[in-house]
Amino acid sequence: FETGSGLSRYSYRIDRFSNYYEFNNGTIGFPIGQDKGKVSREEAEQTYGTPFNAFTTVQLNAAFVGDNSFSGLTSPLDGFRYRLGIENYMGDFKLSALTADGRRYVRLKPITLAARLYTYSRFGRDESRLFQMYAGNGFLIRGYEANSFYKNNGSAPTNGFDINQLVGSRIAVANFEIRLPFTGPAKLAQIASKFLFSDLNLFFDMGLAYDSDSKVAFHRQPQMVGTGAGAYPERVPAMSTGISLRVNVFGYFVLEPYYAIPFQRSDIKAGVFGLTFAPGW
Repeated sequence: FETGSGLSRYSYRIDRFSNYYEFNNGTIGFPIGQDKGKVSREEAEQTYGTPFNAFTTVQLNAAFVGDNSFSGLTSPLDGFRYRLGIENYMGDFKLSALTADGRRYVRLKPITLAARLYTYSRFGRDESRLFQMYAGNGFLIRGYEANSFYKNNGSAPTNGFDINQLVGSRIAVANFEIRLPFTGPAKLAQIASKFLFSDLNLFFDMGLAYDSDSKVAFHRQPQMVGTGAGAYPERVPAMSTGISLRVNVFGYFVLEPYYAIPFQRSDIKAGVFGLTFAPGW
């Protein structure tokens, strides 16, 4: 049984950068300088139409936690883990949050079958006002990282599934992996190595981000709800499959390069590469 508390104070500093370039015969040339200046909160609110007020949060949390897993080179090999938790936020934001996280590992030498069910949900007056959560990070649903949307040469989705589908005050995720100790100790790994410890993984990820007023549907692509200016898209699960290699870097940290094929993304023609800095769940 775990308990904890926290006190956080958030404030904003907004700077404006002005870049200067050579201008010759109607053509912008090489950069020649840059200015940086602080923008007042009042000016920023008037310019961007949103308040930038400082705020304070006080958090209390408690959880039942269980772990009888056996760790391998970069992730658990056998056993189970679970966490059932509750959080309460006070201060300038008032809301509660529930966490349910269950993980099971079955060792079938030389591989391990791993599964995880995870959900985190906020409830209360300010559940959608505090920073929204993003379900597309590499530890939850691979292949949907925010930077892969913005660095896609401006390609737009044709099926209505965009980055907003992955943002919400509640998330639910299911993950499945086949893990193979790849390089490392001779008794465990397929390729003996005294320096490079790694696992090769095949994965399938599925998850959903939504809000209390979202319409959730299990389609391949979202449909519009309502008509006219008030129409909004359904929330549908995001799914991906792929392969990854988790590498234990001398016991200091674990990095995971991967290649994922995201099923819901129509803005790309193939899979996407990504990199996560975290041990296997």
